[in-house]
Amino acid sequence: MEIMEKNKKTSMKVLSIIGNVVFYVLIAVLLLFSISNISSKREDDIPAVFSRGFVNVLSSSMDGNETNYRVNSFKKDALIFVKILNDESKAQLQVGDVVVFWGQLSPTDPTVKAFVIHRIIEIDGNQITTQGDNPITNATITETHDLRAIKAVATSKVEGIGGAIGYLQSPTGFLIFVVVPLILLVVFETVILIRFILQRNKVKLEAEYALEKERLKAELMEEIKKREKEE
Repeated sequence: MEIMEKNKKTSMKVLSIIGNVVFYVLIAVLLLFSISNISSKREDDIPAVFSRGFVNVLSSSMDGNETNYRVNSFKKDALIFVKILNDESKAQLQVGDVVVFWGQLSPTDPTVKAFVIHRIIEIDGNQITTQGDNPITNATITETHDLRAIKAVATSKVEGIGGAIGYLQSPTGFLIFVVVPLILLVVFETVILIRFILQRNKVKLEAEYALEKERLKAELMEEIKKREKEE
């Protein structure tokens, strides 16, 4: 019985530690998302913290395939980590860098705009020409921008999770996968705290009861001894 009680306490402690870790990780994620979204004052601002942000890949224009593969090519739904550029760092861009600009997502629909991530193929003073790596869809399509239009340069990538992160950034995704789990964790932590307080109070009451019992027992024995002497 004592071993079972000990195992139960150990299990509760492990669950509490796991709950705390998950809770604080979610808190950190919530803060990062909140800070990055607050920093995005306009539609064409990249969510970022300390000049580091991320962009979801919405098309296959940078999919190099086997025919035109490069180390920093990537497929649709990749997550691209970027460094936000200032005027000084923009002047240091080179041919071959993968950069982010706000532009026309579809060549046939000028009304659809989003963050576009393409490679620099030419620099002429303050004019930057970019192109996607995809040899099928972007073989003849290039874009020319003023240097000021370039917002960030890609630093690394994670394939396949951009779509999920994009959904997580949406109000519905944020509610389902961040807010709701956070509420559940708060409830879980509250239950654990209440159980801990009740258990501690129970132990305290049991200890006080044992002390009171011993005191009454001692007084009773003393009274018995006193009566025996009187007789």
